[in-house]
Amino acid sequence: MSPLLVAVRAALAAAPVASSSPPDPWHAWLLVTLARQVDRQRWLVRVQHERLLPDSDEGNVPGMPGWRFLFHGRGLCLTAPDGEAIDVDDHGDGGLTIDPYFFAHRILTMAHPRLPERRLRAFLPTADVMVAAIRELTREGLLVPGEHGHVFRVLPELEANAEAFASIDFSDAARRARWAEHLGDHELLARERPSAAAQERAAIQREAYKRYLLAGLACEATARAFVDPLEAVLTPAEFVHACAGLIDAPVGATAGHAIERLDARPDYPVCPAVSRLLARADPAQDHPYAVHAAARYLLRRGIERDRAVRGALAFARVEVVAGYRGNPFLGELALLLLEYAPPHALAALRRGLRSNTPAVRKKVAAALAVLDQPWCLRELLLALDDATTFEASAAVRAALSWMGAEEARAAVKRWTQTHVLRVTEGPGYGWEEVQEASIADFLAHEIDTLRAWSDAVRPGIDPDFDRVVWG
Repeated sequence: MSPLLVAVRAALAAAPVASSSPPDPWHAWLLVTLARQVDRQRWLVRVQHERLLPDSDEGNVPGMPGWRFLFHGRGLCLTAPDGEAIDVDDHGDGGLTIDPYFFAHRILTMAHPRLPERRLRAFLPTADVMVAAIRELTREGLLVPGEHGHVFRVLPELEANAEAFASIDFSDAARRARWAEHLGDHELLARERPSAAAQERAAIQREAYKRYLLAGLACEATARAFVDPLEAVLTPAEFVHACAGLIDAPVGATAGHAIERLDARPDYPVCPAVSRLLARADPAQDHPYAVHAAARYLLRRGIERDRAVRGALAFARVEVVAGYRGNPFLGELALLLLEYAPPHALAALRRGLRSNTPAVRKKVAAALAVLDQPWCLRELLLALDDATTFEASAAVRAALSWMGAEEARAAVKRWTQTHVLRVTEGPGYGWEEVQEASIADFLAHEIDTLRAWSDAVRPGIDPDFDRVVWG
């Protein structure tokens, strides 16, 4: 039998600590919190059956002030007044099946987590690393994989004791210390029972935890998930070195995420691997995500500006990225160029407004709307003239309407009077109808996210930017 399961069983039974080789506490607390999750999910199913009407969609939970419910597909999400989100899909087993991402989201939204959940968040602080650890437990036979997809159940023994796990009172210091000892959490134990020996064991545990994270970083399949937790346990120089290894690997999502984490720490030493990635990235093969992150990293630090601009321009010119209908990062690249190299940005912005990717059109249109300079209005009007469908013009029309200038409102009115919205025959709505109904809200949200950016970059852009560039 797994030593981890033996330790968890002994802790629940309040048995003496028998093993001199306790389990890794991050895995142990994860198993305990998963057992507690079962009890919470069963509670959600009871709420559904006792309080919610079968044909309801969303609203306030009757008799539970502050609680909200939302049915989605085969699932139900209950949101507590403090933000905790309990989300469960219906697998016909009364809430026993756990979705790893729903579980992680609940743990991370808990405003007042109990001890097991606090310790889990201390060891596995992101959804990605929680899911990676869940897969480790599954490979070790400590979780039961579902028949379909990524869902799973805990072992029958843990399901049977889910209520007992959930009802443990960890306010008692002796009980906290006993659980810490059983689960090998020497750092917690050192806080509960301070001594020189306890501090020494806690230091050994911290080194073991660092080795665990570094091992996850060394595995290509899990590397991205282990970047964020390592940031808290490595020195700045160590973290830069660890990220450099990922950035020097194939250009991809893991390299991009490592650069983003470094970008968020301008006080850390410069990482030369970022420039090396830009030098070898191939617009014909590589996804633009990592290149955008690398160019932004260099531009924000004022180093190797020419290389960064060349890289951003090269990937902004890509019409279609492999696996997509267009270039999904054209919007981000265009705004980056506008911020740091305006003379090079106009062509990318124009392509963005006319992109076949809706998210790109929304981002660029929102940016021009919130910048609200004369050139922005001119570019949006030109893009509206080029649009032939409601779908292609939706973001541009929403941006012009939001800006509110008389010329903009008149242009939108003329365009809508001379074009026809495609209406679906019969029940339901088509994509163009759905987008038409929601584009104003989507654009307003995008504008809100770009306000701080626009306030920072507006002073550096000539109000007649387009005429200066094209002269």
